[in-house]
Amino acid sequence: MKTVMKFLFATLIVGGVMAGSNPASADFTLCNKFKQPIYASYAYHNGNDWVSEGWYEVRPQQCTILVEGNLANRYYYIYAESADEQTFWGGEFDFCIHEPNAFTIVGDDQCNTGFFEVDTQNYSDWTHDLTP
Repeated sequence: MKTVMKFLFATLIVGGVMAGSNPASADFTLCNKFKQPIYASYAYHNGNDWVSEGWYEVRPQQCTILVEGNLANRYYYIYAESADEQTFWGGEFDFCIHEPNAFTIVGDDQCNTGFFEVDTQNYSDWTHDLTP
């Protein structure tokens, strides 16, 4: 009887742990380590064209998911600006944005906003911090 009770107890413990665990989320997450809200956009290659999307508000000390699910690309490109438009995160890769409205733009012809490159190293999920 003790053996059966130990088996049932072990089964309940393991079952409870498994039922309480969530599958790992695979996303591209952007975190704001700055003192004020930021507005971010990102760009990627969809297999045929370059695509840029925005705006994503990220509150101070919070994170938001830019890409849901397993990442299809190794490289993503980010451009962000602070709510007061005094601080910018950008780089040397030009893509298009549309201010102030939400946008999805296919193509990168005649684009002049510099995004910086994020190398996800082919991981299926990635978190990137924007710091001051």
